[in-house]
Amino acid sequence: QDKLLAMSLAGIVNRDSARLYLLNVYETWNYNQTDEKWRDLYQSRGNVVFQTVTSISQLVDKFRPYISGGVSYDPNRTYSNFSGQNFRWQAEYAALIGGLTNRLPVTTQMATQYNLELADSVIIVDTFNGDSPIWVTGKIESSANPWNAAGLTEEQRYLTMLNWGVTNLLPRCNPSKLYIREITDFTVQKKMFQVNLAGPSSLDLNAMPVVKADILENVLTYLHNQNPASIYHIYGWIQPEPMTQWFAFFGASFHETLLGNLSWHSSFPVQSRTFIPKSKNGLDTVSLQNKYYILFLGSEGDASNWVAGFQSGAWLSAQRGNVPVGWGWNLHLFESCPFMASYYYDTATENDGFVTVTSPLGYAYPDLWQSDVWQGAIDSTKYLMQKYSVEDFYGYKHYAGSGTMVYRGKTISNSFNFQKYGQFQSAVGAKLTMLFDPQLASQVPVTSFGTLMFNHVNDGSFYGDAGDLTVMANRIITNIKKQNRPGFLIAGYQRFRQDEFSGRPSPSSSDISLPRLIQVVNLIKADPVVGPYVEVVTPQHFSVLLNKKITSI
Repeated sequence: QDKLLAMSLAGIVNRDSARLYLLNVYETWNYNQTDEKWRDLYQSRGNVVFQTVTSISQLVDKFRPYISGGVSYDPNRTYSNFSGQNFRWQAEYAALIGGLTNRLPVTTQMATQYNLELADSVIIVDTFNGDSPIWVTGKIESSANPWNAAGLTEEQRYLTMLNWGVTNLLPRCNPSKLYIREITDFTVQKKMFQVNLAGPSSLDLNAMPVVKADILENVLTYLHNQNPASIYHIYGWIQPEPMTQWFAFFGASFHETLLGNLSWHSSFPVQSRTFIPKSKNGLDTVSLQNKYYILFLGSEGDASNWVAGFQSGAWLSAQRGNVPVGWGWNLHLFESCPFMASYYYDTATENDGFVTVTSPLGYAYPDLWQSDVWQGAIDSTKYLMQKYSVEDFYGYKHYAGSGTMVYRGKTISNSFNFQKYGQFQSAVGAKLTMLFDPQLASQVPVTSFGTLMFNHVNDGSFYGDAGDLTVMANRIITNIKKQNRPGFLIAGYQRFRQDEFSGRPSPSSSDISLPRLIQVVNLIKADPVVGPYVEVVTPQHFSVLLNKKITSI
């Protein structure tokens, strides 16, 4: 309850300036020093002098001029979409209404304790597109609210409240942003509409209950109508994951953002500047030689918690820069959080290559965007590519069971519509699009769709087992030997993790640290047959050299 109040307060006070930074209130799951490291960087690079507040009463008193009162809820009302989840659904809507009225979500006891005035009704003024003001409940727990009617199950209560919200709150919320799952300071800051909906399965689309999918479709349709010629953005997380494809049909792009402090990162001012990865140095003079060019990519750049979490701590490795790698970035998040972007660009080495994962606009599928938003998506993509000097992509899809299925009238596939995807990539000026897709030939350049694509699949290079480094190196050596020189190989698409490898959260056999990756590279180069001809490169060098090979054929 205190964390929810703190996040709501941060969202309110960080709207026009970075005022409140939260320490370990909602930290990204993959690196538990995320908040501490960014705090230190804001002090050292941003000249921030923090004052420390350690109690809720101090916090409320410090920012009382920004607060109009409270919105109350029953803390005992909880709901879960799937096993392992449990959230206070009334509290989340108290935070949503509070964010629209500059009030804090509180129990009645907290309201008394922190001297926050409660009101039966509060007025919401539309600050976006001129919808008329509306009076809504200021006490979510009130028996007068339809979701508190006797005889309803907890699910019926929650869904009744969500449908009420679609009718009354959605038109007064941000028309270009939506939040799904547990509410955060970023949700409040941007005045997004929020729903906490999911299915019990991570991959089975049909596991999403129809009544919940109906709510989502109503929201998506409304936002699509509000953005008839441009992409709008969805944040949070969705389960089942293939719904990200379904979202694209409604003109949306998705961003995994289950973390706090984005209200701070997005409000901290940075002077206008240029962004050019150092890995682009010398590209105009690089020459194609009789070598095997191999590339290691770190995944999850589309996931904001990976970007905000220093690539799971791997970016902070003392070994970074000693081996060429590719880092995946969400350019939309960079645009939203310029201090974060500046830090990564300023501290990158020439061996830190940059790619934009799936799309500069997020976790999105250009081949599924419809004609009404097509040109707007092209224009906004080109803007981000040019601003951040990234022209190389990595694309993949989530997942349609046996390959292709129809969900609520939309065709969901494991594979891209390559003709349409290639058309989009060509239109935005992509230099190279790397893929994981079962429908394309593996580890060979493909130019038949109007743009250069390079796929890797079914050879252990996608989330390959990195538990035994010798086995990993031998697998890569075997794949290198299938190439003719000059040859090109995506050797590994792994999750890069912090150097303190054994203590990392959520361990996976496909995870690797930079010191361990360097060991793999040394093993490969020690091979007497291919080792002398192997050169590890960044995505930028891989792209330039592959384009040279294509044009020389």
